[in-house]
Amino acid sequence: MERIPAQLDFLLTCDRLRNVERQNYLHDGSRAENSAEHSWFLALMALTLAEYAPTGTDISHVVKLLVVHDLVEVFAGDAYIETAEAAAEQTAKEVQAAARLFALLPTDQALEFRALWDEFEARTTAEAQFARQLDAFAPALLTWANGGHGREKWGQPSAGYVAMKRQTITQPELWRQFEGWMAREGVEIA
Repeated sequence: MERIPAQLDFLLTCDRLRNVERQNYLHDGSRAENSAEHSWFLALMALTLAEYAPTGTDISHVVKLLVVHDLVEVFAGDAYIETAEAAAEQTAKEVQAAARLFALLPTDQALEFRALWDEFEARTTAEAQFARQLDAFAPALLTWANGGHGREKWGQPSAGYVAMKRQTITQPELWRQFEGWMAREGVEIA
């Protein structure tokens, strides 16, 4: 496999991420966000909110994780997960998509990108844990932050939604912001 044609094929395949519609809307409520926009927004969040990462966290590595983690949605799509069964089904789709997508790259890059994707999924490093928190926080920020159109699009947040966010958003300041949005929506958090 020639290196640059393989890399360009990978990039053009990843361009399809712009067509993957997500479940959440832009902050202004005008339309659904796409997965490419989501990845960009997460990278910007990592740079902007770096001071809330655990001490010693490599923010440039967090950005890499965030840019790579949803690329598999080119083939697997985006899904809103509320049950263990739905999570398992989406995970299976994403594992197959990762194998297919990263195989487009030259071997060294395929291994590097797959390692980043696996690290994000495993959530065992400080970088992956912070990246995952931002990934959970971003849709809430767009939906519920001041001026967000969450209520008109989704109605009142469910207890399941809040519990899912509580499991993932462990950084105290990020959680405090989320709690404030939920209190404004009349949702009690235990």
